[in-house]
Amino acid sequence: MKDYESILKKYYREYLNREPDLEGFRYFLSLLKNGSIDEKALKNEFVNSPEYKINQLTLQYEKNLKIKIEKNDKIFYVDSSNNANFWAQLQVGIWEPETFKIFDIFLDKNHSYIDLGSWIGPTVLYGCQIAKFCYAIEPDPVAFRYLKNNVEINHTLCSQIRLSNQCITNFSGTVHLTPKDKKGGDSMSSIVFEKSSKSWKVQGITFQEFVLENSIKDCNFIKMDIEGGEFLVLPNMKEFLHREKPTIHLSLHTPLIKNPHDYLKNIYEIILEYDFVYDNKLKNLEKEFIFREENFNKFFDIVITNKNIHEK
Repeated sequence: MKDYESILKKYYREYLNREPDLEGFRYFLSLLKNGSIDEKALKNEFVNSPEYKINQLTLQYEKNLKIKIEKNDKIFYVDSSNNANFWAQLQVGIWEPETFKIFDIFLDKNHSYIDLGSWIGPTVLYGCQIAKFCYAIEPDPVAFRYLKNNVEINHTLCSQIRLSNQCITNFSGTVHLTPKDKKGGDSMSSIVFEKSSKSWKVQGITFQEFVLENSIKDCNFIKMDIEGGEFLVLPNMKEFLHREKPTIHLSLHTPLIKNPHDYLKNIYEIILEYDFVYDNKLKNLEKEFIFREENFNKFFDIVITNKNIHEK
């Protein structure tokens, strides 16, 4: 009888460049032993897997610093020197496909949108091709450097984007932004983390001040992914939200704060101003959904809007 365990371990190393995970190993081993698949079929499983495709693209991207990204019918270019694996995940379709669908539905050429927490630019370079204009905000100095570089590579898109390294918060003045690791630039820096020796001092500004400084009068969509900062920023935006009623694509990071129920009450008050709440797959939610205890220990996205996307 063939040594299927050794064969399977070899395939993991050869095609996925790693040791087997227990669940996957047991699954494929059972298929081999009961004859459901042979070695040829096993190889096809591996080489057609998203993980294999991501690994191959990552190797390709690491050799070509300026790479072409095609997402749906949008094309843009990026410098992959620091984030090759991420761009490979996006190209294969693993990274947040729901976000791009949300952009496709809610952005339009008659309105601008504000991208709070732009990181290195995936949503900016996509969204600016759908919207009239994009205001991209990223206070992490490492991420902002990558974002600026990626935008500048796309000469035909630059005129549709305005970059800011300010930090939108609930007051004006110096803000301490703390990275999750020592380097920063990983999309997880936050103003809610405890100040430390690795924190940066960045310019803080309120949302209303940012709108006035940039003379924004046609915004109908806000993407907010700011690693817990949403609990400070969103309540401070009440006047603008009440007046303009933009759709809000909101990433909630409840595990990053203490007493999340109290903070979610403020978010709930804003939700009550709108007609609909959807999850990231655009499924209808009850407005009280955010108070479910299971949501206190996980990150999740919601869309708050007056647009009924399911209306026939």
